[in-house]
Amino acid sequence: MADLTLRETKGSPLTFEEMDNNLSNLNNAKLELINNLNVASSMDINSDFIAIYDATTGDNRKILANATSFSNRTLVIKVIADGLPTYVGDGIARIVIPSTFDGLRLNTVGGHVYTAAAGSTTNIQVHNQTKGVDMLTTLLTIDAGENDSKDAVAPPVIGTNSLVDEFDVIRFDIDQIGSGTAALGLELRLEFNA
Repeated sequence: MADLTLRETKGSPLTFEEMDNNLSNLNNAKLELINNLNVASSMDINSDFIAIYDATTGDNRKILANATSFSNRTLVIKVIADGLPTYVGDGIARIVIPSTFDGLRLNTVGGHVYTAAAGSTTNIQVHNQTKGVDMLTTLLTIDAGENDSKDAVAPPVIGTNSLVDEFDVIRFDIDQIGSGTAALGLELRLEFNA
C-alpha cells in the first residue's frame, strides 16, 4: 500500500514536495501484474474461459472461449476475378488451410458475384480435396438477379465432413451458372470455428 500524505490528515494544503512524494509513492506501489494469473500462449477453446461479474444479477459468470470471436477464423477467397464470367468446373480455385485453422469446422459459407447472373442460380460446392469429401450437403446458391447468397431461396447446408486439418487443400467447384447470362466474378466467405 502506498504511503500518502492527505490534506485531511495534515489539516492544511500539501506542499509541492508532499504532492510529488504522493505521486511517486502511488507509482511505486501500483500493481503491474495480477499475482494469481499466469500468462498463457495458447487457449483451449473448449475449456478455457473469460471470467466476468454480472452486475445485474450479482453472479460470477464465465464465457467459454468457443463462444467468442477468439475461436472464429474467416477466409475470403477470390475464386474468379470481378470482370470474368463464371463457368462450370471442379477446382476453379483452391486454397491450403493455414495451421491456425487446424481442427476447426466450417460453420458458415457465403458467396458474392459482382454482376448478377440471369436465368438461373449460380451453384457452388466446397470440397475438401485432401480428404476427398464435399463439405456442403446443399450447395451454396446465388439466385438469378442477385449478387449475394445471403438471401438465397435455398440456403447452403454444411455437412458433417466440415472438419479441416492444417494443410488440407480446399477446392471450389461451380456446378451451375446462370442459364441466360453467367455472373461475373465470384468471391467466397468461409467462417470456421470449434
